[in-house]
Amino acid sequence: MGHLSDINKSYFAHLIGAWKMSFWFTLGALRLIIHGLIPNIDTNAGQNTVNRYFPPKD
Repeated sequence: MGHLSDINKSYFAHLIGAWKMSFWFTLGALRLIIHGLIPNIDTNAGQNTVNRYFPPKD
């Protein structure tokens, strides 16, 4: 499995990491759906979701 060797992770460590990322992105998507319907609710939903895995550079 070349990808696992490239990132130096075991199968299960990769699986847990992928599932965690999937959970947070799904939660972010649900927040954005609500925000799309009611624009004044959760105005930082998209940015907060992106910043969780791709923090802004100083």
